Amino acid sequence: MANREDIAQKLVALKAEAEKMAKSYNEKSQSGKMDEAAKLEEKITQKVNEYTSMVREECFKECRATENPMLHAVELLTYVTIAVKDEKPKDSKFSVRSIVEKNRQIDLLKLHQGTSDGIGADKNWAFMIQKLNLLLTIRACQRLNIDPKSVNDSYSMAEVAREIDLGKTPTSNTNMLKTVQKIVDAMLGDGYKATSHDVNYLLDIYVRKSRKALTVVCSNHRILRENIAGICHRIVTEGVYGAEFPKKKLEALGQTVQTSQKSQKAAKTTKAA
Repeated sequence: MANREDIAQKLVALKAEAEKMAKSYNEKSQSGKMDEAAKLEEKITQKVNEYTSMVREECFKECRATENPMLHAVELLTYVTIAVKDEKPKDSKFSVRSIVEKNRQIDLLKLHQGTSDGIGADKNWAFMIQKLNLLLTIRACQRLNIDPKSVNDSYSMAEVAREIDLGKTPTSNTNMLKTVQKIVDAMLGDGYKATSHDVNYLLDIYVRKSRKALTVVCSNHRILRENIAGICHRIVTEGVYGAEFPKKKLEALGQTVQTSQKSQKAAKTTKAA
């Protein structure tokens, strides 16, 4: 079995090979040799996937070696891998491909399935999330006047998940916090408390706009698992939520203030004259 030093050297070599191929890819694509560029693109993808597979398994090994793999995985939340990035420099008609580092979220389900005894305080935590996903989808559809029965009858989920009982009206406004807490308990065990902010975060990011007019896309099971893992990460690390929105540019704001001051000064000078 390869030791950590061997793996580290292999990762360095994989990244270097991918970077070399990316440089060659740029040369081929910019000179119009698209067939050769396509072959290089496939090889780059293979190197990136091999790198990712290795660092993911090393991350899983680290988690399995701890007393509570779920807790450790949630605390880490991500691992660092490599990815392809295409950018088009200014004044250039060609995109330039490079290899960059990228944070990827730990797949808790894969870790669970690849661990002999599973992970989490309740081994049914993933099925509980699937059941919650069904109920959140129905909740979102009801808000849009969509028949909940049609959603329930056609929803894709494991049968064992469908039979899980999360309580009476688990996704109502009054019970959502209790439901989220129940899943946090199943994943982390006792002693980790969810808040109303966690509920708000979960509901705010649950749907996104579809490309199809008048349609929203509800989270699939993988995305909901990732979102709830993020909530658990916030609880464990005592983190805080943030929001991104259009902000005023400081330079433009400063120019506005200076212009206003000059206008006021000019007005006073004119009045005095």
